[in-house]
Amino acid sequence: MSVPAAIPLVTGKHRNRALAAARQARAVQLATEGRTYQEIADELGYANRGTVYNIVHDALARDRKDAVQDHQRLELARLDALQAALWDRAMSGDVEAAREVRAVIMARCRLFGLDQRRKRSTAWTPRTVVLSADDLEALGV
Repeated sequence: MSVPAAIPLVTGKHRNRALAAARQARAVQLATEGRTYQEIADELGYANRGTVYNIVHDALARDRKDAVQDHQRLELARLDALQAALWDRAMSGDVEAAREVRAVIMARCRLFGLDQRRKRSTAWTPRTVVLSADDLEALGV
């Protein structure tokens, strides 16, 4: 089966989602090959380079999110297997196994962000300092 060399130029909103998806995939491919956003816009018929930037940026963000979710699922399966292996010993009174199960549970909480406590903001907060005339004089101002 042969693959078309170029995707036909179509402007505006797509009624054909498959064509839009193919154009977006091609835009990402061209960007990873080092083409400029303007070159991609010209080749694929997008209105401007900003549109191409948004398409590429959104696609890469989706890929990162999918990769993170895949990794979370893998780690969750590993934690589940560890907990299942230790559970009976922990429930029968083995203190060391109970500690390990607790560590697995805490790791699962960290994996899904369930351990987040309210943290104080470390951001700089602007403040107004009021100085008296004597203070200013002492500072030599």
